[in-house]
Amino acid sequence: MNRNIFFDLDGTLSDPRVRLYDLFVDLVPECKFSFDEYWEIKRNGIDQVKLLSQYFNYSEEQIVRFRKLWLSKIEDKERLKQDVPFPKSRALLEKLSKYNYVFIVTERQKRDLVFWQIRNYGWNEYLKNVLVTRQRTSKFTIISGNVCVTKHDTIVGDTGEDILTGKKLGIRTVGVTSGLLNRRILSEYSPDLIISSADAILEQDDYASKPLLKAI
Repeated sequence: MNRNIFFDLDGTLSDPRVRLYDLFVDLVPECKFSFDEYWEIKRNGIDQVKLLSQYFNYSEEQIVRFRKLWLSKIEDKERLKQDVPFPKSRALLEKLSKYNYVFIVTERQKRDLVFWQIRNYGWNEYLKNVLVTRQRTSKFTIISGNVCVTKHDTIVGDTGEDILTGKKLGIRTVGVTSGLLNRRILSEYSPDLIISSADAILEQDDYASKPLLKAI
């Protein structure tokens, strides 16, 4: 019986930071943060509402308007072309897929563009399935409704929600610091493991003793 391994997409296997920063600057022209300054703030757990209200004095109405524009533009195909896969993501998926069922689980809105991006990255052959919530359901619901999950499975992601999803499913949780949150913020969710990037999962002693690369 193969294990299931669930990967978040943005910030875990693929780097969307340029896309997210560029759109924020487009929508908030008064923003003078550099790319690094913006991500330093975001990785410390400051969400958009806090960022807009605390740093730019946006009203609730302005935040609602921003959010609507953000959702309408963030997954434009031309913007998605700004994303790049992390250098070792393809090799990671290839190795894991030999003895495991590998899934991508994402909250993206546009399922067709998720598949378009994955095809461009050359990942198709390594994936058992791609689960897209379309922001209409939760990751927990879409995983539990489509996959027979066991305690031997693992979820890997860069957000608190990914960790909480794994805990609710009763599976192993791995946080990566390559995406939205830094190690300090991720640790507040108490994942079973925190690593710098998704490919580092193959270097962990505990994974060697319970190999993800072997069938169970």
